[in-house]
Amino acid sequence: MAVLASATGVLGAWLFYLVSPKQQWRRAGPWPVRGKWIPGSTSSLVSLAMFLSLMGSGAAFFTWLTILMLVWSVAPFLGVWRARKRGGTHGQP
Repeated sequence: MAVLASATGVLGAWLFYLVSPKQQWRRAGPWPVRGKWIPGSTSSLVSLAMFLSLMGSGAAFFTWLTILMLVWSVAPFLGVWRARKRGGTHGQP
């Protein structure tokens, strides 16, 4: 259950990152649809609910928040690396 809660949290944070205007994972830019924050927030809240069922509220909240912050810290660097591999403008020396 903890692995599933962590994976859902990673998915939610990743979906939040994909809708940001400066992300470099999608060549076309961020998702152009309305309500693009709904999948990320739904996944994140499901992850938090799973963590709350596994542990106390303080530990669950900080575990959940740590997972989200870890993804939000790593995703931009991986996006730049991917853009460089594709030959994008941000990755050129």
